[in-house]
Amino acid sequence: MHPQIRQDHPGNWPLCGMTLEPEEPTGRHEESPELKDFTQRLIVAAALAIPLLIVSMGGDVGVHLVPPALSPWIQLALTLPIVCWAGLPFFQRGLASLHTLHFNMITLIMFGGGAAFGYSLAATLVPDAFPATFRMPDGTLPAYYEAAGVVVALVLLGQVLELRARAATGNAIRALLDLTPKQAHRIGADDREQDVPVETVMKGDRLRVRPGESVPVDGTVLNGASSVDESKITGEPARVEKKAGDPVTGGTINGTGNLEIEAQAVGSDLRQLGRMWR
Repeated sequence: MHPQIRQDHPGNWPLCGMTLEPEEPTGRHEESPELKDFTQRLIVAAALAIPLLIVSMGGDVGVHLVPPALSPWIQLALTLPIVCWAGLPFFQRGLASLHTLHFNMITLIMFGGGAAFGYSLAATLVPDAFPATFRMPDGTLPAYYEAAGVVVALVLLGQVLELRARAATGNAIRALLDLTPKQAHRIGADDREQDVPVETVMKGDRLRVRPGESVPVDGTVLNGASSVDESKITGEPARVEKKAGDPVTGGTINGTGNLEIEAQAVGSDLRQLGRMWR
């Protein structure tokens, strides 16, 4: 939403309060604390929203499970944890968007849910403050607790589904990163090879890829010819012939020939300023 925001540690967007995403994926599996937190909030919100709907809408279909005078208080008790705890991140982020004047969907959710809950709370606590035109034919004031509670529960459901989808995408990226080897054969100025960690490979380094090995980083073939298995990247089963001048992709499998490549896109280039969050 705001690509100009960059920082070297996790946190929230200062403009609207949304959670920052890691700009550069890593090969380690990292459990999303936001997904865990929102899942817990969704469970609580859903468990309370179901009886809230039954109590609030039962009278509309002629099923009075609780006395009408007691119904608003029961709805308040069910809605209070949903709005004040389960939906707390939405109100925090909504207030942050108001402070910075960068409005978004969370701003609308905060106003909609907050208005429904605030009016219903006032109607329950101080009903005499409302004029007669606000009242139902039976003299009672309408309450909209179910609107606030269900909106928060549904938005939490959407957030959890989105976070799970992003986590699945991250797992797929990590699986691709795992295809790359941990070491590379770097050729020095004296043409001698030295095994070095892939993380230390710099752009422009000359690397040797032996038969049957994985290509350590993206690069360009300088010398040699071979066929490379790119099926894990492209899905195509046929090997691709590589010769001097052809590009090679990190994680692909070299065939029977020796290749000397020049490193082009390496992890150290992306991490030279540290791991960034956006």
